[in-house]
Amino acid sequence: MRKILYIILSIVALTSCKKEIDFDFNEIEPLVVIEGRVTNEGTKVQITPSRSVTDSIRPRCLQGATIAITAEGITTIVPYDETSDSYCSPLSGIPGTTYQLSVDYNGHHYEASAMMPEPAPIISADFYWMTMLDERMLVYELWALDPYPSQRNQYWYRINRITHHPHFQGKRTTEPYRWGVLDDRGCPPGYVFLDMMSTSEKTMDKDEEEHWKSILYDGDSITCQLMTIDRPVYDYFSSLRAGQSGGANPRTNISGGCLGYFAAGSVTRTDTIVFRRSNVKEWRLYSPS
Repeated sequence: MRKILYIILSIVALTSCKKEIDFDFNEIEPLVVIEGRVTNEGTKVQITPSRSVTDSIRPRCLQGATIAITAEGITTIVPYDETSDSYCSPLSGIPGTTYQLSVDYNGHHYEASAMMPEPAPIISADFYWMTMLDERMLVYELWALDPYPSQRNQYWYRINRITHHPHFQGKRTTEPYRWGVLDDRGCPPGYVFLDMMSTSEKTMDKDEEEHWKSILYDGDSITCQLMTIDRPVYDYFSSLRAGQSGGANPRTNISGGCLGYFAAGSVTRTDTIVFRRSNVKEWRLYSPS
C-alpha cells in the first residue's frame, strides 16, 4: 500500500509542476528547398531558402535557376513567372509517364524523377456529425475510385477554405484548411476512403480565438484536391507531417544536397461545398456501390 501511495504522489507531483523550457536551436546556413510538381494541370517548381523553425514567413522564390523537365526523350525548360513567384509551365503530365527534374542553381546541380499514376475520380465528399465518446465531431468524408485496385496506392489531399467571416476581418481569405497523405489500406476494394476529423461541436459552440482556424463557419466555401502520388513522395509528406512539431526535416527524393520533393501526380477535385452547420447530417454507413 505504501508503494502504491508513493507512485500516486509521484504522478501528481510530476503532472502538477509546469516549467517553461527554452530550446536552443542550432542555426545553420540556409539550404536550398525545391518543391516541384508535374500534374495534369501543369508544371510548377518553387525554389526557396530554408528557414528557421521559429520563422513563420515563407521566403520568395529564388530566381536565376535553370529548370528542365524531361520525359520520353523530350526536354522542356520551365521559366520563372513573376505573377506566381514560381517557375511554371503549361506542360501537363500523362499518367504512366516517368518525369525527370533537373535544377541548376548557384553552381549546384539537383535531380529527381517521379512516375505519374492514374487519377482517382472522386465520387462524393461531404461533412457529417459523428458521435465519439459522447461528443459530436464534425467529419469530412470523401470517396473516390481506386485506379489500381489490385495494388497498394498512395494519395495526397489538400482541403482549402474561402471565408468571409468577421473573425478574419471580413475579407475574402483563401487558406489551406487541412492536408495529409493516405494509402488504400483498409479501404473497400476498388475505392479510396478519406475520413478526416475537423473539429468538435463543443469547440464550434465556444468559438474561442485559438480555434478559429479549425472552426468552419456558415458561408465558408470548401474544396478538396486529391492527387495520386508514388511511394517516395508519400514518404516525403509522411515524414514532413511527423516532423512538423519537432522541426525535423523530411526525407527528400531529390539528389544533390537540398531539401524538398518532386512529384508527378494526377489531380482530381471536388465540387465546392458552401458550409451550413444546419445542413450537416448525422453520419451513416455509406456504401459507394
